[in-house]
Amino acid sequence: MQILIRFITKNAAGGVEHNDRLVESSSITIGRATDQTLHLRDKRVRLQHAKIELQNGQARITTSAPSSVAINGRSQTEALLQVDDVVEIGSNKLRVIDPEGAADFALTFELSDTASGEHLVGDWSESTSGIGGWSKRRLSWTVALLVLVGAAILPSLKLISPSVLQAGPIHSAHAPTAGECSACHVRAFERVPDSACVECHTVSRHVVASEQAVLGTTRCASCHLEHNEPQQLVNQHQGLCTDCHTDATDFLTAHPEFEPLQSMQNESSNLRFDHAVHLDTAGIVTPDGRRVLECAECHIEDPGGARMQPISMVDHCSGCHTLAFDPDDPSRVVPHGDPEAVVQSLVEYYSARLLGADPEATGQRVRRPGQSLSREDRDRVAAEARVQALAVAGDLFERRACATCHEVSRDAANESVPWLVAPVVLTDVFLPQANFTHAAHRTEISSCDNCHEASVSTSATDLLIPDLDSCRECHGSGIARLNAAHQTPSTCVMCHGFHFDGTGSWP
Repeated sequence: MQILIRFITKNAAGGVEHNDRLVESSSITIGRATDQTLHLRDKRVRLQHAKIELQNGQARITTSAPSSVAINGRSQTEALLQVDDVVEIGSNKLRVIDPEGAADFALTFELSDTASGEHLVGDWSESTSGIGGWSKRRLSWTVALLVLVGAAILPSLKLISPSVLQAGPIHSAHAPTAGECSACHVRAFERVPDSACVECHTVSRHVVASEQAVLGTTRCASCHLEHNEPQQLVNQHQGLCTDCHTDATDFLTAHPEFEPLQSMQNESSNLRFDHAVHLDTAGIVTPDGRRVLECAECHIEDPGGARMQPISMVDHCSGCHTLAFDPDDPSRVVPHGDPEAVVQSLVEYYSARLLGADPEATGQRVRRPGQSLSREDRDRVAAEARVQALAVAGDLFERRACATCHEVSRDAANESVPWLVAPVVLTDVFLPQANFTHAAHRTEISSCDNCHEASVSTSATDLLIPDLDSCRECHGSGIARLNAAHQTPSTCVMCHGFHFDGTGSWP
């Protein structure tokens, strides 16, 4: 494999000069030793400091140095490199660029603007003097012994409080065990093992293959942090996710379009609904006169603000869409949602009218008060009532009430109730893999139409959720320097969680 290294230097006149070097190798070694591919002259760099390896079309940088390397401003010991990533090692700056010609990987190398002569290695033959008459070697050993006494012997003798040695405050979630260091730190001078975590925490959602294999070789402490300030138990950096999920490495620059825009675009709700008509700024005609509707009249947030409460005919529609069927008796309505119940209520209504059992009903009666009917008369009344009921039901189902909002079809196999109303299927959550709350987005500068554009939607099949570009107007990159002044830095965990109910971890 060929690797292009472009050395960038500034001449005395302030101009920039490029010097390209092509390396035949599958890796680049970086350090202060003279055998390294990139030989750095920075005193703060180890002899063998870091290594970039190319495998399967990807470049990965690793280092065992305590000071590690800074990638896009974040200190890391291992990471995948993408084009435009900036790697800083001491006073040296490397930037990944698009490869040119036959090169498989390319980067630039230059000294950072903060580089100074005090950091660069000078003449190794220069003699070094001690301090106060002590040689450097003697002084180093003395300081090392003092550190050993202070860090190991004194705590074991309980001469100082263990809290003095804490790297940071204990999170409030661990407050009950704050005074028991050994609950987590099982062995002195060793990092916290996973076994200490599972003593208190259930990890069923983290198990990959067996009860003993918790997320493979990934430690609990890789994602859950302690002794941090400000206090947070979850690692917020997006590099935690993008090391595996390479299809979405940054919300602003590399994030796939939202799934519902492809998978749910043709989904039918079996509902006939026109948002544009209902949101007409001139208002709509209702039984109580012309009225201007607002989104919040039908779409009401649940107490947590994350989702919307279900829409129902009784609570949100019946004020305008009445189910009255007799102009002479406008207060009488049929039930909603059950064709058989509709027909039965109509039969009962017209039977009562014909028999004179309904004192409020108007029209011709078959039976006069105090008169008894023969069986033939009762059968005739029942038949006539059913004929009237089916005629009115046909008008309701096929022409005015039901057909206005629902998909209605004829059912030839059912003579008593020959109508089928397709059930309404409303999507509750359009972005099931995202954490979203309407409450957090309710601001003075945002309205429903800013994101949903309902006022121009004429079909119930329109998917009225914002696309990626709409969200990017306010949400930017997890790397703050890439954002405009009005954009909020947005990392993966701002919208995505790891704990999904009913599923395990991603292997």
